Amino acid sequence: MSENEDKQSKYSDIVYDLLKKDILNRRFEPKDKLSETALSKLYNVSRTPVREALHKLEKEGLVVKLSDGYHVSFLTKEQILKLFEVRSILEGLAAEKAAMNRDPELLKKLRDAAEEFKKINKNDPLAAAHANANFHDIIADLSGNEYLRDILKDIRNKLAIVRIDLFASTSRIDQEIEEHWKIYQAIEKGDPQEARKAALEHQNNLIEFIKSKKMIGGLLI
Repeated sequence: MSENEDKQSKYSDIVYDLLKKDILNRRFEPKDKLSETALSKLYNVSRTPVREALHKLEKEGLVVKLSDGYHVSFLTKEQILKLFEVRSILEGLAAEKAAMNRDPELLKKLRDAAEEFKKINKNDPLAAAHANANFHDIIADLSGNEYLRDILKDIRNKLAIVRIDLFASTSRIDQEIEEHWKIYQAIEKGDPQEARKAALEHQNNLIEFIKSKKMIGGLLI
């Protein structure tokens, strides 16, 4: 790789990180158009790294390319529920396998993640979303099944656009804390059936929460 190509690659990575953060922080809302020219001015780079970052985010599901260019991805309520329908089964399987595997190092990380979730600022939905993702990522790692882990990561990427909406309610966060701890306890004591049950219950409660919401402009309200 030439020096210029290496520099462009670094710029692309920087723009990718900044744009992803801005999308998840809702600087850009679902359905918003993402102009390459406007973004290059915003991040003070040429259009090439912007284009590369958009392409990468498109693969992750945070950005979609339409006839008039790139837009922030948006999901219908039906699509969100379908994704959770699949995710619920896979999260149950991951928890079951994690309880069977019980890797000591990852178990400690899972406990730390559950403890950290208790300490989050309940008025900061993005922090809650990050803590939640960390908890579930560790369970996927604990499952010992890299294919299961990758599929779950893909589903979480697709749902990332609505993850702030899922933590906008402090009562829901309180419920999340309780449910996460229940999942951790079942995994820690090595009870696969209880771990699966706790994970499924957690996902089903999320599904019911989503059903109670309205979808307005790509946002769950």
